[in-house]
Amino acid sequence: MIRHVAHDLYQLGESETGKDGWCEAVRVYVLLNDGCPLIFDAGSHIHRGPIMKDLVELLGETAPGYVFLTHTELPHTGNLSAISKTWPEAKFVISSAILPHVEMPWWVKGEQIQYGHAGSSETYGNRRISFSDAILKDQPGTHWMFDEKTGVLFTADAFGYLFPQTADQKFDDELEDGIPAEWSRRYHESAFRFLPMVSGEKVSADLRRVFAARDVKIIAPTHGNAVRGNINRFIDRVSLAMQGICQ
Repeated sequence: MIRHVAHDLYQLGESETGKDGWCEAVRVYVLLNDGCPLIFDAGSHIHRGPIMKDLVELLGETAPGYVFLTHTELPHTGNLSAISKTWPEAKFVISSAILPHVEMPWWVKGEQIQYGHAGSSETYGNRRISFSDAILKDQPGTHWMFDEKTGVLFTADAFGYLFPQTADQKFDDELEDGIPAEWSRRYHESAFRFLPMVSGEKVSADLRRVFAARDVKIIAPTHGNAVRGNINRFIDRVSLAMQGICQ
């Protein structure tokens, strides 16, 4: 399902229902970017049909210029083959910590790959995107990306949440009281099993430093809907969830 988030940012993707009826999203984000669309993550192969249908509908006859991969797990790279087949001119932008010959599919050619280096900022189709090493991650090569024009922070697995079926496709400002801390806790304790072994205060402090350094107006997690309403409240609740999981 295609949903307009804000500005030229769109969200699409599907959800899976798990234990006790709790759902997990697998989202793909697109910045239309004035004729040079930028795709962030590629979604899961099990959702290939609806994702590709939505991408073709959204982009029309305009080919994506770049596909940014936060990391190389299947929920994030599962449709690279379909995207590459549909738009063979698209480039893939990956973390400089990823080894393409090990972690990327064999059919991805070297000339299709460009690197994003943590701490750097580059221009893609007149759009400035900056890269940072992910604070929360389950793969060493994970990075977050920030669109300086709209203030969107693409956060891979971090800031995801589990939700009841009634909240599928709803943004935080479409829920009566935003995204509860409990939804974040359920997701993060499952996605990052190392969290009980780290300091909750340090995790929260590190996350806040990320937002202190950037004017983040929208958070775009792969495993949740875009957060576009009360960002500060959302971060406070994620921090509360961290306190409930960590030491």
